[in-house]
Amino acid sequence: MKLARVLTVVGLGLSVVGAIAISACSGGDDSSTGGGTQTGAVPPALPSGASATTSTTDHNFALQALLLGDAPRGSSAQSPTAWKKYGYNLDGKISTASSTDLCTPASGAQKSLVYTDGDNGIDNSFGENILPIILNTAGADATAKINQSITSGAFTIEIQVKGLSDDPKQTNSGLGGFLNAAGKFNDAGTPPTFTTADNWPVLDSLLSNKSDPSSSSINFPGAYVVNGTWVNGPFGAQSNDIVISISLSGVSLNLTVHKAILTFDHTAANKADNGTIAGVINTEELINGLKTVAGRISTQLCSGSAFDGIAQQIRQASDILSDGTNSAGKPCDGISIGLGFTAAQIAPQTQAVAPGTATSPDPCAGDGGVTADGG
Repeated sequence: MKLARVLTVVGLGLSVVGAIAISACSGGDDSSTGGGTQTGAVPPALPSGASATTSTTDHNFALQALLLGDAPRGSSAQSPTAWKKYGYNLDGKISTASSTDLCTPASGAQKSLVYTDGDNGIDNSFGENILPIILNTAGADATAKINQSITSGAFTIEIQVKGLSDDPKQTNSGLGGFLNAAGKFNDAGTPPTFTTADNWPVLDSLLSNKSDPSSSSINFPGAYVVNGTWVNGPFGAQSNDIVISISLSGVSLNLTVHKAILTFDHTAANKADNGTIAGVINTEELINGLKTVAGRISTQLCSGSAFDGIAQQIRQASDILSDGTNSAGKPCDGISIGLGFTAAQIAPQTQAVAPGTATSPDPCAGDGGVTADGG
């Protein structure tokens, strides 16, 4: 059974509902650190001797557009190769279909699909192999639907950064900040303006103090900026998890992006352009997550044998090790991913609200039990 046949997507929206713990961890040499070296497409490294920022200004950026990689940045014209420019070279290798120093693909996988990198070694098997399935089922306008939801005020992601100046060429260490998911802009249905006039409440899901947005568990103690490009921490030292929740027919499927890298270009005081979210999805985590909601997507998936066929197709998209490294002799157990975004400055995060919840019966449960899905 083809995954494209089963994942009948009525609507598709994304939000961030995870936690990031950024910490410095020991790196290694070129090919075994999962991005420990500056090879190919990677974020800019902080120059030696860069001074700490003297700015104490807060900039709160709300995602205005989320880019799945089906079209080039700044264009709506879809291209089957657009994914090649989304993400980073996570494993420190620039690979082709004939590479011999990579993990072993799942049985039945095509090396030409899982081994071949994007531009300058970009690792993005999600864009190359999983995104076409989403577009075939959700429709070619899936990205447009997501962004219409954002611009109408249904949800966004807010990244508040301290230490940015208004200099688009700023280079400094010592920046900080935090990230939160935001639900509905307001109950009146008025759309956001994506200016500092907007005070968009954030969800309290990530907060240790439910009334204080700055208590988010997603924070950036190691952030810096180089020539105007903000980076969430030193490349190769990320231990970040971001959970991206995709709504499939009204059911939330969580994609946990491990070792997540966040960057954007601070091109103007009120802009965060050319944004990137990159990292690795553990293949079995994705399969297990899909399995928990499979029956709500299609009752055909209540059959174990039917779901097994889908699970194998997902495994065949695995191109990297789940810890971000890549080496021969080990089975590929991760799927690389690269997404893009643009954001605009709004008012600082000051309000927090509890997320809504919804319940639906599991058609595969013999006892008719119900489970709660995140709002």
